[in-house]
Amino acid sequence: MVNEKNIQKLTTLKVILQTINQVTDLNKMLQSVLKELIHIMDLKTGWIYFIDADGNFKLVTDYDLPPALCHEDKKHMCEGSCWCIDRYHDGRLDKAANIIECKRIDDAIKYEWGDTEDVTHHATVPLKAGNEKFGLLNVASPNKLEFNEEELALLESVAIQIGTAIKRLNFMNRDQKRASMFQKLGEVTTALHGDRNENYRLEYSASLIQIKFQYNRVQIECNEKKHEEKIGSSKKMTTITQPFNLGETSGSVSISNPSLDDIDRDIIEQLSQHLAIVFEHARLNQKGHELALIQERNRLARDLHDSVNQLLFSLVLTVRGTKEMTEDQDIHEMLNYMQELSQDALKEMRALIWQLRPQDLEEGIVCALMAYGKVLDLNVSADVHGVGELPSIMEECLWRIGQEALNNIKKHAETTEVWIEFNRDNKNVEMNIRDEGIGFNLNNEQHSPSLGLKSMCERAELFGGTVIIQSVSGKGTLLKVRLPMTKTYIDTHSVK
Repeated sequence: MVNEKNIQKLTTLKVILQTINQVTDLNKMLQSVLKELIHIMDLKTGWIYFIDADGNFKLVTDYDLPPALCHEDKKHMCEGSCWCIDRYHDGRLDKAANIIECKRIDDAIKYEWGDTEDVTHHATVPLKAGNEKFGLLNVASPNKLEFNEEELALLESVAIQIGTAIKRLNFMNRDQKRASMFQKLGEVTTALHGDRNENYRLEYSASLIQIKFQYNRVQIECNEKKHEEKIGSSKKMTTITQPFNLGETSGSVSISNPSLDDIDRDIIEQLSQHLAIVFEHARLNQKGHELALIQERNRLARDLHDSVNQLLFSLVLTVRGTKEMTEDQDIHEMLNYMQELSQDALKEMRALIWQLRPQDLEEGIVCALMAYGKVLDLNVSADVHGVGELPSIMEECLWRIGQEALNNIKKHAETTEVWIEFNRDNKNVEMNIRDEGIGFNLNNEQHSPSLGLKSMCERAELFGGTVIIQSVSGKGTLLKVRLPMTKTYIDTHSVK
């Protein structure tokens, strides 16, 4: 009978080892092994805890717990401290051991949570593989106060096999996770590089990453702009922030999740590199559009100068020569009128060419505006504080705003005297344009469209700047423009 019992135990132990080595689902393996172990040792119940490096524990599986330990959906098995977990965490529990008493069972009896089915003590053994520890295996039986050396040795042997299997499955799961994560990375980067929506690229990138990887929170910051996407909430979060820098693009991607490992860190690093490429490519692409637009304006300016402008100039000379060929007063008056019209048209054409291509912009925004003022027959005085080169796109913005302001003065102010004040420091660029013309009432909405205020404001807002107009009827107008120098990335879209 003894030999038959031993053979049965060995057979069952073989089944346990086969289950440990063959099952690829960790939870199923633990449930199956715990059940077989309880049967082979003629015990009643058992449970397994996973415990992390910080001492946090989780009940991962159990078998036939008495009603007292199932009280409130096993709540008291999943919280609070006990002897075995405390000893495991501080390193004093490193092999199979008898537990003299169990705090959880004592509490169940004390607070009358239900029937303990005469379970008062349990044995406990750490689950480990080499120096790596994973948790605890606990087993118990009614009225069993102590486990003998043979039983503890069997428990320790099975626990070592479970620990080895956990390590193997962890490696396998990590490989599967890595393959899955990098497949998702490929899909995300393909979508990012294929996106053509410049205005919402930041929002799209954060949303795409959050949805694809199901991270709790994704925040992307690029050149002082940032966007965050998140789902749910968690009191305890792990965050990895990875900066990126390429060309004139700099920023970071920040990922938060209840748990992040070295695979997530690799993914986040790869994402940051792709985001740097995407945003820098978008910046260069926008820059290319701007250069193409400038080239087209220059081409139109050259064509107008070489064709229409020359024809108008020839017309002025022809009218002037024709006047010298006749003494008829009526013809003289008609020729004078033609000369005035052609000179006005020539002046308008030169102003139009200036709008397309400011010839003095290479010498600075103030020089360009003063020269444009001369084209409009305005006397422009300038006061400049602070020197230094401005980004070409910012200079273009100031030029267009100033150009609109001078055109408005020419058309509406009934004055030719204009003052421009230009201030620049490390933080801001300020341009003030003032006249002492007839001014207007800011409450009168009829004047707003003619001033082009909306267009000027939109241009400044692209740089995070502001445009303010102060005007009093009969006392002139002051236009104040401020652009921040710190905004290195500008989400530009053309203002017509």
